[in-house]
Amino acid sequence: MKKLLILFIILFFCNATFAAPNYTSGKIKNITAVPEGLLIMMDRDLPDNCEGTPYGWMLIKKDYSTIVSVVLASWVAGKTSGTVYTSGRPNGSGYCVVTQFDPPN
Repeated sequence: MKKLLILFIILFFCNATFAAPNYTSGKIKNITAVPEGLLIMMDRDLPDNCEGTPYGWMLIKKDYSTIVSVVLASWVAGKTSGTVYTSGRPNGSGYCVVTQFDPPN
């Protein structure tokens, strides 16, 4: 019975969605480019400060070239897991802005 309870707890936490006020962890499931920069979509819930972002896309501004490079390198390598930190939607409109991408070690 004890082993069953431990297994249940492990399975529950493995399938949990990791989203918080300004970050989410998961896998990048889609990318696209727009004049403003690179848009990414995660397979998990959006951070709270991204509520209302169009279609779940988050923007990495072209000015953030290091973040764009890390995300594109991870995408090409097939290593799309990571944590995305966001600053929200500028003036409450448009895409949620990504300020950091932290791939796992």
